Amino acid sequence: MKQFILALLFCIAIVQAAYAAQFTLTPLLRVSEEYTDNVYETRTSKRADFITRVIPGLALRYNAPFWDWDIAYNYDYRYYANRSRINDNSQNILGTGHIKIIDEFLFLDVTDSYLPVSLNVARDATRDSLFVDQSDSNTLTASPYFLFHPGPKTTVRTGYRYLNVWYKDPNGVDRSDQIGFVETTYAYSPRVNLTASYTYTQEDSINPFTRHAPYVGARYEYKDRSFIFAQLGYTWFHSNNGGTANDPFWNAGLTHTFGPYSVSIATGVQYPVDPLSGVTRETDYSLTLNRLLNRGTIGASFSYATFSGTNIDIDSRYAAGITASYELTQKLTGTFAGSLERYDHQLVNSYTRRIFVSTGVSYPLPKGISLALTYSFIDYYSPVIFADNYQVNRVVLEARKTF
Repeated sequence: MKQFILALLFCIAIVQAAYAAQFTLTPLLRVSEEYTDNVYETRTSKRADFITRVIPGLALRYNAPFWDWDIAYNYDYRYYANRSRINDNSQNILGTGHIKIIDEFLFLDVTDSYLPVSLNVARDATRDSLFVDQSDSNTLTASPYFLFHPGPKTTVRTGYRYLNVWYKDPNGVDRSDQIGFVETTYAYSPRVNLTASYTYTQEDSINPFTRHAPYVGARYEYKDRSFIFAQLGYTWFHSNNGGTANDPFWNAGLTHTFGPYSVSIATGVQYPVDPLSGVTRETDYSLTLNRLLNRGTIGASFSYATFSGTNIDIDSRYAAGITASYELTQKLTGTFAGSLERYDHQLVNSYTRRIFVSTGVSYPLPKGISLALTYSFIDYYSPVIFADNYQVNRVVLEARKTF
C-alpha cells in the first residue's frame, strides 16, 4: 500500500510538473553482472552465484515559485543464475518537497524514502550483501513550520514534525513520532552563529516514550573551509512502560584546511532509528584526514562508537579505514577502499572482527554511458560467535546510461 501511494505521488508530480517552466525528467539505466562465492554469507552451506541486475530509474526535479519537488525512483530487478533467491526484487524511492504556503512565513517540508536498511543499527549489512540481515523500510516525514525574523540577525523556526517508520520484516519495530520544536539562530557576525533549540518527542511503538531535549550551540568559521562548532544539551527521557533516563548530549567538531590537506575531528550523541529496538543511544568519536592530489584524493578515518538501550547486543564499535581515488589516464579512474572494524558483543562477552577491501576502475563512454569493474573481499572472524566466521569475494561489472 505504501509503495502504491509513493508511486501515485510520483505520477501526480510528473503531471503537475508538465505545466511548470522549470522541470527536468532524467531517465537512468544500470545493468550489472555480479559474481559472489558466498551469496548467503555463511561459513557452512557456502554457495556461489551469478546475479544479473537491471535497474531502470527516473530523476524528477520541479521548481515553482511556491512548490519545489525532487524525486528519484528506481526498480531493482535481480536474477540469480543458480536460483539462490527468487523474486528478490526491490525498489528505491526518495522524494523531498518544500511548499511555501505563505511566502517567507509558513512552510511545509515533506520527505519520503523507501529503501532497504540494515536490521542492526551498529553493523551496516547493506555494505556486504543485497539481502542478508536487511529489510525494506519506508520513512515518511511531514513538517509544517513557521519562520520568524524578530531582528535583522535573528531567525526563529517553530513547528511540528510527524515521523512514521515502517519495516517489511516482521522483526522490525514500526514507530510514529509526534515532534514539536523551536529553533533560534543568531548571526553574531559573518563568521559566528549562535543557536538554541528545544524539541519535544512523543513516540508510539512497542516501547512508547516521551523525550525533552533542549540545547545551545555555536559555530565559528575562523578561515575559509575551516571552522569549529559545538552544541550542548540535556535529555529527559520517560518510557511509558516504566523507567526514566536523564543524560547530557552533545555534537561538536573541528575542521581545519591547510593547502591540499584537511583534518576533521568530531564527537556527538544521537538517537538513530533502530529497526530492532525502540530506543538506542549512540555516542560517536571520529577523526578524518584527507589529502588532495594532482589527479585524485586519498583519505584515512578512525572512529569509535558506543551503543546503549533496550535489546542491544553490540555495545561498541571500532573502525579504521582508508580510501583513495586516482586518475590513471585522462578517462580511466581507479579507486581503493579498505577498512578494519571490531564489534564488541555484550551478551556473549566476545567480539567480531571485519576486514573489507575493495578496488575498481571506471571509464566513461560517449552518450552518457559509463563502465565500472569492482572487486571486493570481506572477512569476518569471531572466537565465540560461530556464524560470524566467513569470507565473501564479489566481482561486479556494471554499465550506466543517463538519457
